[in-house]
Amino acid sequence: MTYRVTSDDYGDAMPLLQVTTAPSERLNFEELRQRQRARIKEETSTDTDGILLERGYDDDIDGEFLLKASAKQKRRTVLVFHDAFFLIIDFLQYYALIMSIALRWPWPYQWLMITKFAFVFNLDIWEVFKMFTPGVYDTAIEGFIDSVHIVIGYRFYFMLWCVGILAVTVIYIGLYISMNYQKRYNLLMQIARLQRIYIILWQVFAIPIGVALGKVFHCTPAGNMDVHNDTACYSAEHMTYMAIAMVIAFFLYVLLPIWMLAKIHMQIFSLKSDRHEGYLQLKEAEYGHSLDTIWYLKLYHLFSSFKLFWVYYRPITFFLKLLLIVAYATMLWYPMFQMIIFLVPLVILFIIFLIKRPFRVASFNFQLLINYLCMIVLAFMGLFQNSPLNNTVFFQTEYLFSELLAINLAWVLFTGLWFICISLRNFGILCKRYPLWPRMTSRGLDKLDEDTRKYMRAILRGRIVLEKALSTMPLFSPAHEVARQIQVINAYCREAEFLGDPIHDTLWDLLDELIEAHSRIAPTSLFGSSMKSTIGDTAKELLKVLPDFKKRLAQREYDFVLMTPMKRRILLKMYCIGVFMNGKADKARPPLDQSDTVQKLYNPMESLVLKQRTIEGDDGFYEDLNDVTVDMKEMGPAFYRHQKAVRTQQNMIVITEAEEEEEADEEEEEEEVPDWMRPGTHLSGISSLYDMDDLDEMMMGIPSRQNSVGSAASRRHRPPSSMSRLSHHSRPSSRASINDDMTSSTPPPPIKEDDESLA
Repeated sequence: MTYRVTSDDYGDAMPLLQVTTAPSERLNFEELRQRQRARIKEETSTDTDGILLERGYDDDIDGEFLLKASAKQKRRTVLVFHDAFFLIIDFLQYYALIMSIALRWPWPYQWLMITKFAFVFNLDIWEVFKMFTPGVYDTAIEGFIDSVHIVIGYRFYFMLWCVGILAVTVIYIGLYISMNYQKRYNLLMQIARLQRIYIILWQVFAIPIGVALGKVFHCTPAGNMDVHNDTACYSAEHMTYMAIAMVIAFFLYVLLPIWMLAKIHMQIFSLKSDRHEGYLQLKEAEYGHSLDTIWYLKLYHLFSSFKLFWVYYRPITFFLKLLLIVAYATMLWYPMFQMIIFLVPLVILFIIFLIKRPFRVASFNFQLLINYLCMIVLAFMGLFQNSPLNNTVFFQTEYLFSELLAINLAWVLFTGLWFICISLRNFGILCKRYPLWPRMTSRGLDKLDEDTRKYMRAILRGRIVLEKALSTMPLFSPAHEVARQIQVINAYCREAEFLGDPIHDTLWDLLDELIEAHSRIAPTSLFGSSMKSTIGDTAKELLKVLPDFKKRLAQREYDFVLMTPMKRRILLKMYCIGVFMNGKADKARPPLDQSDTVQKLYNPMESLVLKQRTIEGDDGFYEDLNDVTVDMKEMGPAFYRHQKAVRTQQNMIVITEAEEEEEADEEEEEEEVPDWMRPGTHLSGISSLYDMDDLDEMMMGIPSRQNSVGSAASRRHRPPSSMSRLSHHSRPSSRASINDDMTSSTPPPPIKEDDESLA
């Protein structure tokens, strides 16, 4: 079966474009099939599927069983290591940014030499060459170094960054256009995967790109560029550098966060935190068990780690990085105000984090507070170190080394212990009873409203039924279960709408999909309401053996790998016919007077024998007529066929009795014939004529092709006098004439050579 591929991307266009709204029309059946094909690459079967087939999709099945009863293509919605990576890399990049500014205060020389590897986290190759080249940093005058001492020229370095950013953007556009041109069945999944990769990429490289672009704004006291002393500040070349940097910064730090804000805003389900948490758990359960792809298509990974109040956390971090990069690029000569701009937003966010915890997982909030606390302390030290009112001894150079060591060592210890803890929790080694990530069946579900939990479980159950119906072949699709889910979801829709539960929109969407699927599945499914109950029971039994049947076919495909496909199909058909034929070996055979060959190989409507004998046959299906245990009242439509078979048997018995009487008369007549007239004597030529007649009589009614080899040979060897077969009524007269010849006294004439050859 082929599926029509559409490009219904529901507004999932490439980033930085205008956001469109989702279409309001309902999905058709082909699009539902296409969405299902995007969810599951390979349909497998386990013991859970057999349990569902036996028990059905009853309401007493708990949620944990439902989560295990879906497709086996597991998908990860737990963002534990994803969030942990960003928490760690954000602090390291912030520390490297503070350290590049502190080269001019400066921080203690010994500390800078020990931690100079931190510039690698920002890919700050310029500072790496400055610190790792012996004697270069020692030539600094008021924090500035002659650019000729750096091995790599900043023109080439800046051009390399710009070309890299342009190449990555062109690759994204090319892949996006190529995917839309190919229009594969998983087009939406491919686009969503591409968007996720690029979002993560820009998040990681946000500060490194900003550091590379911000250096072009730095000028020395002599009025030249700090990174290229041969170029005067505010010259045409310098203005070109700044224009390129501002364009890139606008797309990266302004348009991309706005696009992320729009995507997140479109997926906000409710303004109540408990309903928002329940909705996230529902979507994670659907996607994690291959029931739906909304979580992935709508980029839920942007906000699924955070509570309702902090769903815009990722875009906010982009704006925070923009503010830090602007302070780094434009306030080189004002270090105190530079540190104030660093310190103020960090303090504000830290206070809000204490009041409103952003992460859904409590341990991540602890690490976030540790990160911001250490960043605030570093910015506070830089502020007091550059303040003209600084008279305290704790910010002198001889004490700064110990303070910096204590702060960074504390962060390393806390972060290491935290990462080990969340790893053990995530893999179930520590606190196995309570999962680290909130799930639908964990303790977090008990905090939701009872009606909301009931609707969520009903939606999950309905999704499982719909998934099974779409993934199963149409002949065995559980149309009866789909019909039952339509009734249940319809009742819940009415109730949720009356109670004002926001989840009723999701219920309506599921109801539309169930109705559309049932309208297409019911006419062909064996479980439809129009079928008999016995057919449904038989289909259920057949479904139980389908997994084993599939494995057997796969093994057969492997065994016959060297055979042509046509031969494999022929063998399979012959095997199926043999199974049906051998399956009747234990049944009662028809009477001996009936021809098995005629009943098995000839259709009564086309057989010449049965037509001549005026026998009324059925459609070729054989029923045991001797089985007296059959209740005629329970046969239903087969009763008429049974009557026809009885009449056929009676007619054949009558014809058999007439043939027996005729054979008895022939035997009596043959006894009156003398011995010399019987076959086997010297008159074999005459007897051969009668043998040919008997052969014709025996072959009477047996159909054969007119131009066959056997018929042509019989006509070629038959004498002219015997070319026309003697009829049944002409035989007595011929025998009477022979008897007259026998009574005459004339001896028989001698046999000639022609007669011998005729014989």
